[in-house]
Amino acid sequence: MKEYCGSLASILGMLAFCQSLLQVLCPPERRFATLKLFHRIFNMFTSYCYFDITEIDGVNTNELYNAVQLYLSSSVSISGSRLSLTRALNSSAITFGLTNNDTLFDTFNGVAVLWEHIVTERQALTSSWRPLPDEKRGFTLRIKKKDESLILDSYLDYIMEKANEIRRKNEEVWI
Repeated sequence: MKEYCGSLASILGMLAFCQSLLQVLCPPERRFATLKLFHRIFNMFTSYCYFDITEIDGVNTNELYNAVQLYLSSSVSISGSRLSLTRALNSSAITFGLTNNDTLFDTFNGVAVLWEHIVTERQALTSSWRPLPDEKRGFTLRIKKKDESLILDSYLDYIMEKANEIRRKNEEVWI
């Protein structure tokens, strides 16, 4: 048993030495530049673009996040593997949406897009003047690079229009 502990201590000492040697030979700036270079090379070979839409943009609620959530919840063609169903008080309509960290495919003008609903725990802030939700929520839109210029602006405009139509219909029901 003593021999194993001695061997383990030697290995841990060697790892600590190698780590300190690596930090001396490769300072954080050089490591950051190397990671950035690898990231650029990886992006050259990937065929997808990713766009993040967070719920809270700085201190304001992101209007596009709300529109995407409304659009996806009203989509008839929604077919995720796991959906959340909700029914608001005094409402006859049942709405559904993506559960935490689930994905769904949508099509627009014959182009397939992928939506992912990402929910992560928010780090506890000790000195926050504004209370924030316990979770950080957002959507990630994935489209092929070749389709980006064809559909991105028109697709987001379409989503905003559909969300406004849904809001108007909901207002008419309340009147």
